[in-house]
Amino acid sequence: FSFLISNKLIKLFVLRLKEQFIDLPNSRSNHIDPTPSGVGIVFVFITIIASLVYLFIFGYSNIYIIPILCLPLALIGMLDDLYKLSSLFRYFFHILTSSCILFFSNLYIGQSFENIYLSCLFFILITFIFTAIINFINFMDGIDGLISGCMLISILTCCVELGIYQSYIVLLGSLFSFIIWNWNPAKIFMGDTGSTFLAAINIGLIFQADTFFESFKLLLILTPCLVDPIVCIIRRFFVGQNIFTPHRLHLYQRLTLSGISPSKISLLYISTTFLLATSVINFDIKFSYLIILFILFIGFYLDQCVAQPFDTNLKKF
Repeated sequence: FSFLISNKLIKLFVLRLKEQFIDLPNSRSNHIDPTPSGVGIVFVFITIIASLVYLFIFGYSNIYIIPILCLPLALIGMLDDLYKLSSLFRYFFHILTSSCILFFSNLYIGQSFENIYLSCLFFILITFIFTAIINFINFMDGIDGLISGCMLISILTCCVELGIYQSYIVLLGSLFSFIIWNWNPAKIFMGDTGSTFLAAINIGLIFQADTFFESFKLLLILTPCLVDPIVCIIRRFFVGQNIFTPHRLHLYQRLTLSGISPSKISLLYISTTFLLATSVINFDIKFSYLIILFILFIGFYLDQCVAQPFDTNLKKF
């Protein structure tokens, strides 16, 4: 039902609002035609409605409230898709949302620090990590189907591992509908509206685990989507580039520039994410480490032998 409703809403969005939410091609784009963006608002809307219904029927639960905590981030993303807000203003809402997600997580509620300074330090550190993950996922949303596919697998795995379905099965149905439209050649983009919302939802679910070890295992699933931007930032920093300026230096972008089709690149990231998800569900964490080493080896080979070389001549500090 969620899949069918979302499909109708996407068609309605494209028909009525495509002129307001339009992504025009530029020097960093992987598309050549103007494409409706911000369509992530469809699965945001579907998920929020489902959460409100579950809250009304079954009462309060940390699980049901996560999408509502993520709503301000989605709305700011939508405004950014429309008006291009300042980075500092957007980051404030990243911090706000991450703080709320952590505050209502099982792990934070279960912590008892005798030292108030240690408690504050823990809160600040984890909040910063949350905001970094949200931004990394957003950075990776630059090619058709990559983030929507990886997020579908990661969120589904969290649901399976935590025994959580409820409103999230609605999100997964809606996201699957979106992927069909978003696959190369993409007819729509989710925009910051969708990418930041999905990242925050995923983080919220990961930290609903009972222990840090379980949360860490679930976080490993995102390795393909996190290592790429982390390595890119480190490389840019050490060659003296401004890490805050736009670029096309992520591995997935340089693979595209080398002539590999977006579909193959997205399938590579999605399949490695699926491989990690399968290992987390069925095997010991040591096996997941081996899978990660295998993925890192593939990434290194693609970086050195296939992708367009890393450009060290962009604008310096």
